[in-house]
Amino acid sequence: MRLVKHLNDFQHIKRQGTGYFIVLGHNHNKIHSVQCAWIKEESFMQKVITNNGKNSSYYWVQFWNSTQSTFNEKPCQKCMS
Repeated sequence: MRLVKHLNDFQHIKRQGTGYFIVLGHNHNKIHSVQCAWIKEESFMQKVITNNGKNSSYYWVQFWNSTQSTFNEKPCQKCMS
């Protein structure tokens, strides 16, 4: 598991196209495929860079198992259903 704090890391992960983003938010935690249409650079910039990760963090994991969730994250309805 790796905390993603920089735009170039986020972009690199998106280009590779493998693994998952766990997005920790103020009200909920979600897991998305890195290829999910809802995972956008603009959102990452707003949440992590502009707001200094105040209410949101992005983690990257290569593999994910719903029975071993770290942050009680819920699967994205768009990419993980």
